[in-house]
Amino acid sequence: MRRIIPILLSVSLVFCLKFSVSNSAQAQDTVRMTLDSCLRYAYEHNLTVRSATLGNESAEVNLRGAKMRYLPSISASASQGWDWSNPGGSGSNTNYGINGSLTLFSGLANLRNLQHSKMAAEQSQLRVRQTENSIGVQIVQAYLTILMNEEKLSFQQEVLETSRQQQLEGEVKHKVGRILESDYMLLAANYTSAQSEIDNTSITISDNINTLNDLLYNTGDTLITIMPLDDTLRAASRSIPDFDSVMAQAMRSIPDWQISELDVKLAEINVDMARSAFIPTVSLNAGYGGGWLPAVTEPSSNFSDNSHLTLGINIPILNSGSSYTQLKQSKIALQEAELRHQQDLIDIASMVEDVYIAMRQALNRFRSAEALMEAYKASYDIYTIKYTQGAVTTVELLQQQDRYLSALNDYLQSKYSYILAEKQLEIYTGR
Repeated sequence: MRRIIPILLSVSLVFCLKFSVSNSAQAQDTVRMTLDSCLRYAYEHNLTVRSATLGNESAEVNLRGAKMRYLPSISASASQGWDWSNPGGSGSNTNYGINGSLTLFSGLANLRNLQHSKMAAEQSQLRVRQTENSIGVQIVQAYLTILMNEEKLSFQQEVLETSRQQQLEGEVKHKVGRILESDYMLLAANYTSAQSEIDNTSITISDNINTLNDLLYNTGDTLITIMPLDDTLRAASRSIPDFDSVMAQAMRSIPDWQISELDVKLAEINVDMARSAFIPTVSLNAGYGGGWLPAVTEPSSNFSDNSHLTLGINIPILNSGSSYTQLKQSKIALQEAELRHQQDLIDIASMVEDVYIAMRQALNRFRSAEALMEAYKASYDIYTIKYTQGAVTTVELLQQQDRYLSALNDYLQSKYSYILAEKQLEIYTGR
């Protein structure tokens, strides 16, 4: 009886776990997504993109604040007081007032601040696009890696089934002495290798699915399955666009270049803002106030009011050299921004050129690899038939299989390398 209870508990636990897993699987909604729908979903839900969007909202708030600086500052006040004296009695006093101030001229500081805020807001919008491009390239890489390995997996499964049949037939032939033991061992090792390759490919697919889920910020409530690309890709049907047109379109579209250009303009405004510290400021102040002021020794109180209007000018003379230091620092920052802008131009052009060259090279490899893969596939099929007829040896069959698998791998690598480069250029050129 003591042994039965633990067994029953174990069985119950296993049943509960299976029931929980089953319910969890049923709770997941399965969604089939294309590459475009993945990109759209990520641009809305990815945490990095959402953070960049919040940065854009913050810049818009700063821009509204810069515009509000042109409005006057107005404040109101009111007070009620009580006085006691001995001898003499007690009394109360009431005061109220309203005051306003307006900066008529701030050494162009407000204007420079408004210009700075406008450019910062524009730059923050570009940073959202920059973030979307970065996330988009990562999604394309993960998506295409999944597709490539799924395509590879289908071929590997065919090879696995062929290898399994060859091992079974080899076992029979070995028992009756038709093939050597070493040949049978090669067939068994080939079958084991095919199993391992399938397992490795499945791991790669699973890993990139996890990466894709992270980029989409899919919390696990939805099971995503990706769809193949719209068209059947053939190397002969592909063409490469003109490099100059690609580069020109990319330079107009890539936000990195525009962000760098705005960095220089912002640095120029910072220099102007630093110069504003040397210019006098003019301000206007006005106010009105009144109240009831009691005489402590008398029961009555007197009402009085007053108003004022003041035009003031503030002339900076000496502030321990901080304004001069700020001006020098802003000029240095401007030179640094100009140097970075020149380097950014080189880096961005080099990046686009590298992707363009990679696309051309991948297409060239794709064209040759496609022809070789089809040729080796046809040859491998013939060798498989000849092997069953005893016309070729086990070693010859496996050598031909290795050539076919190597050609297949080159074909898939070049094919999806080309697609990746093509999709990257589409992102960079805004298409």
